Amino acid sequence: MMEKVSRLGWCGILYITILLFVLNLSLQVSFLNIVIIGIAIIIYKYGSPVMFKEYEEKRKKKLNDSQVIKDAAREVLSSGKLFKK
Repeated sequence: MMEKVSRLGWCGILYITILLFVLNLSLQVSFLNIVIIGIAIIIYKYGSPVMFKEYEEKRKKKLNDSQVIKDAAREVLSSGKLFKK
């Protein structure tokens, strides 16, 4: 339950930031750009793991699997036993 509330909070902050960005497109206030960039960095650093937890887990699993395949291919290529009988 607490995770859902936390996720909702981060999504709310993200939507408010997007609205500020759209508003700033018409107002063109430089200081507001700095505030929006600061909020975006905070959301990326702290909110992204909360909002996209499942995606990050899948991504890490895929990266680990690809690293295993890459290491195996490197070992086969360096051993020189690829197509020799």
